[in-house]
Formats: sequence, structure tokens, C-alpha cells
Amino acid sequence: MSDKNTTTKRYKSVLTGPVTTTEPEFLHDIGMDRMVGAFVALASEVYILRDRLGALESVLANNKTIAEDAIEALEETPEQSQARQDDVQRFVTRVLSELHRSDVPISHIGRKVREMTDQ
Repeated sequence: MSDKNTTTKRYKSVLTGPVTTTEPEFLHDIGMDRMVGAFVALASEVYILRDRLGALESVLANNKTIAEDAIEALEETPEQSQARQDDVQRFVTRVLSELHRSDVPISHIGRKVREMTDQ
């Protein structure tokens, strides 16, 4: 039973075959697709950091290796400080690059597959 007065949008799948021209817009808005890509990239980076930090904290606590305030008291060398700044720049570039990436596919469809899908 269909209600003609409903305001709910009904989306039709935008991907019905292999990508042969440009990347599809899954959310019907390329800017939003890129924002979701940036969000997913950031979420994956955050999870990796949480996982590794949790493992490191467990190892240090189990071995009674460092004092409780060792991180807060850390004094980096200029080289360590520069390495940290470089890492921050790479991180920001990776996350924000999703907002302006090309819509040209990065994978290629083999000739035989393309012939099978052409109508």
C-alpha cells in the first residue's frame, strides 16, 4: 500500500554494473560521498591508534616499565619534535585528501569483462 503524501525519499541503486567511466555517487551527492570517505578514513585511523595504544599501555603496565607521569614529563629532542610534526602533516593530508579526490576510477575493467557488460 503506497501513501502519496509521504515525504520519504526513495533511492534507487546508482551502481548496477562495473565502474567503467567515473566513480559512482552512492549518496547522490559527490561532496557528501567525499565527506563520508574522509570520515571512514579518520575512523579507521582512530581505531588503529586506540588498538595500538591499548596494547602498549597493557605491556607497560604489566612490566611496570614507566612511571605514571612519564608521558606528561616527556621532553622531545628537536628531531623527535620534527618527526612528530611530519607525522601530523601526513595524517591530515590522508584524511582531508578524501574531500578532493578524483572521481576517475582507480581500477580498470578488463576488455573481455567490458565486452560482456556492453549492450
